[in-house]
Amino acid sequence: MLYCSGHLQAAVRVLEDVERRYHSKVKAVCAFRRLVGDRDLKVFADMLLGNTDSSEMPFTFCVNFSRQESHCTPFILLFEMNRNITEEEVAQRDFSENIWMDSAEVDARPFLYYLQYLTYGGLGERDKKLHALRNLVSNMRDNRHQINFYHLETAVNLLGHCYEMEGDYERALNFYELSLSICDTNNAANWHARRVLRLISG
Repeated sequence: MLYCSGHLQAAVRVLEDVERRYHSKVKAVCAFRRLVGDRDLKVFADMLLGNTDSSEMPFTFCVNFSRQESHCTPFILLFEMNRNITEEEVAQRDFSENIWMDSAEVDARPFLYYLQYLTYGGLGERDKKLHALRNLVSNMRDNRHQINFYHLETAVNLLGHCYEMEGDYERALNFYELSLSICDTNNAANWHARRVLRLISG
């Protein structure tokens, strides 16, 4: 889907505003997955005490695209709506996974950097595009952010797709394989790895 420069410039302004608001004290929360310690009331109380702007809560939910929103979902996330490759994988889902796994669910911060990568790329701003990619890589490597990753395998898939778009298929494949090492079933990386292997061998 093609967007005019004006639309992309507007997107840049929105994304930059979101990045400014997404300071280090913002805590991710997820309605479906849990991490060790993420329901600790003391963590939330400390975050509220450290929040100087009482009009903004220091929390962010995961970004979710339903099937009805497929028309405005980034291409790579459409695979998340069909993340299984066998019926046996579907059978392994628990109740809560069945609720969200037919949609696309991604952590907000890596998705922000991914959208910046796409938007700056669409504007032909190579330096800013690569800066967004570096931010995504840094965010994934920083252990301080691990408590904010509820969909780590999906974030790694976004990183792999960035390198795929860069034409670095070997590195993209490495990230898709890393994603599969995190979660080997019901993971769209199964599709991504197959696609990239065809590109490498073709």
